[in-house]
Amino acid sequence: MARKLVQNTISILAPARIVWRIITGEEYNVRWLAAFGEGNVALTDWQEGSKAVFVDGSNSGLITRIKESRPFETILMQNIGIITNGKEDYESEEAIESQAFFERYLLTPEGDATRLSVEVVVEDDFFDKTSASWKKALATIKLQAESREN
Repeated sequence: MARKLVQNTISILAPARIVWRIITGEEYNVRWLAAFGEGNVALTDWQEGSKAVFVDGSNSGLITRIKESRPFETILMQNIGIITNGKEDYESEEAIESQAFFERYLLTPEGDATRLSVEVVVEDDFFDKTSASWKKALATIKLQAESREN
């Protein structure tokens, strides 16, 4: 299976602690995760070593392990399986192939702003859709972080 690296970056006029809260806070991340499909949620505590499950409204999606989590700096997740209709799968061919994929969020302070960079390895066929979804997600993160409600 051919793979590509999706890379997107956005500058957000907010401190890294606010951007981190938007990424990891359940009340916020359901908004930006909607860029990947309505009803998408992240089920995790965002701690290093924890499992993170990203599912849609049909309870299907990806299972990852948080390899690195440094608050206000970075999150690195490695795929470990898939979930279909609520059933976790680590052993099928599709689940094993998914283990080649990772997702990284990097927050870099830049004066009064924070640069948020995202890197995601995807199958070649999903590159355009994933890249477009991440652009929407980053715009939503920016809007939330720069709003007065934070």
